[in-house]
Amino acid sequence: MLRLLRSRPNPFTLASRVHGSTGPTPQVMRVQRVRIRRKWFKPKSFMLAGFIYYVCYQVYDSAIFMTLSAWLDEQEKHLTRKEREEIEEDMLEPMFFPIPFTTRVIESPPYKGSDPEWQTFIRINKDQKLVRSIQDGLAEIVRKTAMRSTVLVQRCGNDMSLSRYWLHIIYPTRPPPTFVHKGISIGDEVAITEEPIDTTTAIWIQRALWPYAVSVSLWSFSGALVKQNILHVARLFGYDPDPDSTPPSLQQTIEEVQQRLKKPASEPNTKASDPSSSAKAQEAGGPSSDSTSPGSSPPPESTASPGSGVSRPMPIISGVESNKPKSVKDIYGIEHTQDHVKGPWMEFKKKFGQSWRPIQGLPPRGSIYVNGLIEITTPRAFITIDATAFWDPKTETFDTRTTNFRLRTIRMRTQSPKY
Repeated sequence: MLRLLRSRPNPFTLASRVHGSTGPTPQVMRVQRVRIRRKWFKPKSFMLAGFIYYVCYQVYDSAIFMTLSAWLDEQEKHLTRKEREEIEEDMLEPMFFPIPFTTRVIESPPYKGSDPEWQTFIRINKDQKLVRSIQDGLAEIVRKTAMRSTVLVQRCGNDMSLSRYWLHIIYPTRPPPTFVHKGISIGDEVAITEEPIDTTTAIWIQRALWPYAVSVSLWSFSGALVKQNILHVARLFGYDPDPDSTPPSLQQTIEEVQQRLKKPASEPNTKASDPSSSAKAQEAGGPSSDSTSPGSSPPPESTASPGSGVSRPMPIISGVESNKPKSVKDIYGIEHTQDHVKGPWMEFKKKFGQSWRPIQGLPPRGSIYVNGLIEITTPRAFITIDATAFWDPKTETFDTRTTNFRLRTIRMRTQSPKY
């Protein structure tokens, strides 16, 4: 009886209209995130790792350090007393670790009248015979250097002799500068100190940190490439900054492409279309080039295109049938890129040649500067060379590290027009 009085569900409710009266009730899914924490401290793992490290250290110590220590003890027994003192002095010297980007130039103070270098300058200036021998020595070095140049020998001849020279001797007022760099000194105490550095090494470091020649050359390359691309885009829109240059029209370009396509196809057909060769073959009793054997396939030149009644020779692409792999130069993209950057690359090499200078050290202290022009005569030309060098009074020789020779002019004895 009570079941008859129970309220029934209203079929016109919103839930019944959405989900249906007979469909199953929707289920709600709950997603919960679970974070798994690992136990990072494991006593067993630490004890095992420590045991393995200890065993490895003992094996390394017994195999390397003990063997090296025994060898050093054996070598120490054969050392003399003087060698032991030198080793002890080296061990007492503090260790120096340079700091990068701390190299700087220190200008040397000018020479004084009491300095031995200045007294040497006065002595050389009074000895005119010695001055003359210094000039003759530099001129002879220039002549021998010119004779070793294959370019000058091929152009001017091998018989070279000194004609005249204009060389000036200059006494510097101060010694060359020195270079120092900062570093960490570890000895009795740790401190930051400055120590002198070799001149050539300092110049190499400066050239590596500040590559002026490469940077300027890359800038010229980029500028030339951008200018070339801008002019190319401008020509596409009809603007030509050079009115004298007439670009080829579209019809001329199409005709040129057609001629290039026909050229490789016409070369292999020359032998087949030669009437004299076929006539000679028929007279000899052999088959002519037009006849085909029963088991052979027709040549590719006689293949006709579908839908056309006239047979047309197929163009043969050179290099397709060869089994040799293509090299990098055969790729179209690389060839196009090389042609595109040819002009900017010439600008790069030109600027690099103008800005690059070989690395030269500084002359020794007390050196004399010699500068001037030297003329060399050959049976065919007059050669003028600009020479700069430093003469060291201590060794009485020229410093080869700072010597520089540059070709000034070549004047031929007889000249004639080319055309």
